[in-house]
Amino acid sequence: MGYLLDKCHFGILTSEIIDQCQPYRCSKDPDIDSFFHKDTKDNFSDYRSEMMGYTHCFYTEEESPRMVCAFSLSNSALRTDTLSKRKRNKFNKSIPNTKRRSQYPAILIGQLCVFDGFGHHSIDENVGDEMMDLIKTMAIKPDNDCATRYLVVDALNTPNVLEYYKRNGFEFLFESDEEELQCLRSYDAGKSLFRKIQERCHLAEKQEAPACRTRLMLFDLILLRQ
Repeated sequence: MGYLLDKCHFGILTSEIIDQCQPYRCSKDPDIDSFFHKDTKDNFSDYRSEMMGYTHCFYTEEESPRMVCAFSLSNSALRTDTLSKRKRNKFNKSIPNTKRRSQYPAILIGQLCVFDGFGHHSIDENVGDEMMDLIKTMAIKPDNDCATRYLVVDALNTPNVLEYYKRNGFEFLFESDEEELQCLRSYDAGKSLFRKIQERCHLAEKQEAPACRTRLMLFDLILLRQ
């Protein structure tokens, strides 16, 4: 089946699980590492207490368990009224005319991490890809109370991160950094779901072209029903 399903427990991340699995870390991204620990600023527990998102984790079935990976999910929406007419028409081609809206139900992947030592298991299984497959499965479960059409993520604009999401079927909502920045700047950030993204945009050092620190990417869950 896979390393996560065969060798790991799955559950909502709690302080008790953290205490069992210490120590663990994600050295490649200290901010993400901090999110998945207790007693840190703006962590998973803060989001859960404010009902802003729930964090799930996999940890090994060993007597002294180890944290393998974790991710947070939130209910969200993918808005098309922020897009140019050309981009909106292109996006809506996959939606029947009678079902087209200014926004579509989505699940936001807020944070996602594979902890040190588990990126590629010894039997050549990629834990990160397996985790994403399980997130997709959770999103389309028939017993979900709320239907969702898309998975969306505000992905860090680095080659490794973008390649991970592209390898797992995600596409950019905007074709370039410039297009994404232009759209974000032209929309009222106070009313936009893209406010967080806009705040994180910047001009790349020593470059004439603007760059985003993050890129908005999406996966159309209808593909799993076909």
